[in-house]
Amino acid sequence: MSTVDFGDLLLLNLDLFKKAPDVLQYYQERFRYVLVDEYQDTNNCQYQWLLQLADIYKNICCVGDDDQSIYSWRGANVANILRFEKDFKDAKIIRLEQNYRSTSRILKAADSVISNNKERHKKTLWTESGQGEKVKLFSFSNDRSEASTIANIIQENLRKFHPNEIAILVRAGYQTRPFEEVFIQNSM
Repeated sequence: MSTVDFGDLLLLNLDLFKKAPDVLQYYQERFRYVLVDEYQDTNNCQYQWLLQLADIYKNICCVGDDDQSIYSWRGANVANILRFEKDFKDAKIIRLEQNYRSTSRILKAADSVISNNKERHKKTLWTESGQGEKVKLFSFSNDRSEASTIANIIQENLRKFHPNEIAILVRAGYQTRPFEEVFIQNSM
């Protein structure tokens, strides 16, 4: 084998740990404390790797939210975080349920969707940020229609907000092009 990718590296480590227990023990001793962020997005190979690495000392801290698992399409297995308490029976679970960014209406809307998922830990999100405005849902037939509507909303709100206080969040860079075109067209 002349080249490997990230997945191969994980598999090769698991194979090494199986064939050379002394190597596994070396790393278990070297890494007595393990921190895993975004635990809900670990795949089965990463899960097995972590179980072996933390097997002696059980000093593992996992941060994650089963409701934010979005990478199943690339192998993430939300069951890893759901069974954490069974895998590490003495672990202390700290639920961070206070939300500092959203209003209670947004949290209620999100919860009404997320609570339909039966494979999740129950949690009650809350905020001190007030009730906030009513949640609005928009549906668009294409990206130009979306950009046009958003530009109109921004235009209406320029009396209330300075342009530096307005942002459009997109998941990928290519999604900005329709907004740029509409803003140029509207001289914004």
